[in-house]
Amino acid sequence: MAIFSLFLFPSPPSLFIMALSIIILLSLTISGYTEMNGKQKQYAKFFDTGSSKKEENNKLLSRNGMLVFYTPSFIVCLAALTILPHQDLRVNMVEYVLTLHFFKRILEVLFVHKFSGFMTVDAAITIGVSYCVSTATMIYAQYLSQELPEPLVDLKYVGLVVFLTGITGNFYHHFILSNLRKKGDKEYKIPKGGLFDLIICAHYFFEIVAFIGVLCISQTTFTLCFTLGTIFLLMGRSHATRKWYISKFGEKFRKDIKAIIPYLF
Repeated sequence: MAIFSLFLFPSPPSLFIMALSIIILLSLTISGYTEMNGKQKQYAKFFDTGSSKKEENNKLLSRNGMLVFYTPSFIVCLAALTILPHQDLRVNMVEYVLTLHFFKRILEVLFVHKFSGFMTVDAAITIGVSYCVSTATMIYAQYLSQELPEPLVDLKYVGLVVFLTGITGNFYHHFILSNLRKKGDKEYKIPKGGLFDLIICAHYFFEIVAFIGVLCISQTTFTLCFTLGTIFLLMGRSHATRKWYISKFGEKFRKDIKAIIPYLF
């Protein structure tokens, strides 16, 4: 436990925060495991994989579904910036980086991504609620930590650099994906350029980097649990994505391209 005190705030005296930390970590980890083992959330390229007739009649355009993913969390961030009384720099930093993250994602949905399909309403609501609850709890846990002893190692400025690196890399690789399709083109292509030459989910890699940055700024147990869960989830999703590319493109897909960790996984 001594090593945790070096890098993390003590847990705030809140049974709610403690319980939700465990729930978020377990639920995201289980979701990653199910993604890896063939039961993917029904959106993007996986919408048609095993979708039932009921799901076909219960769908949203991908653009609208993605807005359901991110808009509630963005509203939560704006509300926190407006409502909560602030005296602590770290609380402000956490709120601002989360606001920037979700604002960026909404702008990408509206102006960068080129969508071709659908997602189930269930997937949109489940993911949107998960993001929203996690974001609100992350801010609340940070707010409660203001009066607790600071970690011995202060990582908030390192975290800011890591976060900015993550969202920049994430945007860059989303831009590469967007440019794969010309106007009216709905076919998937093998992405090339940037880290796509090493991993098929370079955008997920940098999303993880961004959340590691948030963790370093926050240094709370809840944000640690959320970040670990996100890593496990995106590892599962990226593993399934790599299998999908192999099944669709066969020999055209280079087998040395990994899922999400260059040279390793």
